[in-house]
Amino acid sequence: MKFGLFGGAQAVPGEVVTEAALGYHEYGEYIQHAERLGYSSAWLVEHHFTGFSQLSATLNYISYLAGITSKIRLGSAVVVIPWHNPVLLAEQIATIDQLSKGRYDFGIGRGYRANEFHGFGMEIADAQEIFDESVMLLKRSFTETERWSYKSDRWTYNDIIVEPPVVQKPYPPMWIGAASEGSIRGLARNGFNLLLAQVPSFEAIGENVAIYRDELEKIGEEFDPERVAVTRGLMVANNDNERADAHTLRGKFLTEVQALATDPKFQSKAFVPVDRYKKKLDPVEVSENGAILGSSQEMVDRIGKLHELGVRNVLLHDLSGSFDALQQVAEEVMPHFADDGDSAARAAE
Repeated sequence: MKFGLFGGAQAVPGEVVTEAALGYHEYGEYIQHAERLGYSSAWLVEHHFTGFSQLSATLNYISYLAGITSKIRLGSAVVVIPWHNPVLLAEQIATIDQLSKGRYDFGIGRGYRANEFHGFGMEIADAQEIFDESVMLLKRSFTETERWSYKSDRWTYNDIIVEPPVVQKPYPPMWIGAASEGSIRGLARNGFNLLLAQVPSFEAIGENVAIYRDELEKIGEEFDPERVAVTRGLMVANNDNERADAHTLRGKFLTEVQALATDPKFQSKAFVPVDRYKKKLDPVEVSENGAILGSSQEMVDRIGKLHELGVRNVLLHDLSGSFDALQQVAEEVMPHFADDGDSAARAAE
């Protein structure tokens, strides 16, 4: 199995507890430490207008990480396509692919937070249409070798060629965050990799992986588990007090994010309640049913569940930003999943 990280730096560390609560330079050191410990990837969020300092200029920050690391893959999770000019975005992505020497994963989405669409003066209802057109233009930008032009009601480009060229051909791996069956089947048909969110339970993750696999098999493609990445909250807790503290920390985060995602006209499927008849999710229930939580052995058991569901790529989101937690997982959990054969079976024993 592969183990990556998910999250981002915080410009005002410690003022409000979100993400890793580490400053821009501290978080860079955190990623460097993860690289030394053998983590395979680091995925950075893009969010705006939160009031609690989540990372916004994500591609700028990934460029910085590309310069201070050498092996770990760097991903966006996700660039919200409707907020960007697609050709300018293609230039930035190609530049990152050059700077990282082909270590970039292009995670994209159409957005889900109501406050962000409101802040940009956009309607959520328009997001899918903008997303579809922009993805087409991104792919064209990466693959055209001659000058080209394009005109629609939204975008006009005259006699352009997008530079620099990408390192990874035909373009960096494109990942889409999805939660509904229709979205998962659609991205499978269109050749995208799948990013799954951290809130759904282990059982829901298993259902989503099965949907993706089923759709690939329907179109005659072999399922590759490395084309699915599953984000999970990481809550290292070696005793009851640490467990309670971890629930308090993650509960605050989940509650704030749900508030930003919710609108009378729109409820994000990424943050649906555990019980669909409840108005709000229960943060403790969410974590107990789906986080990588507890002592080293309990974390091994929980990752073992994901392994049984066909997951081979886990992205860990640690709100504490703890270097010690990174080390404990690397030394006491990851070795149990060094291969997908007998070691995985032994991990659950």
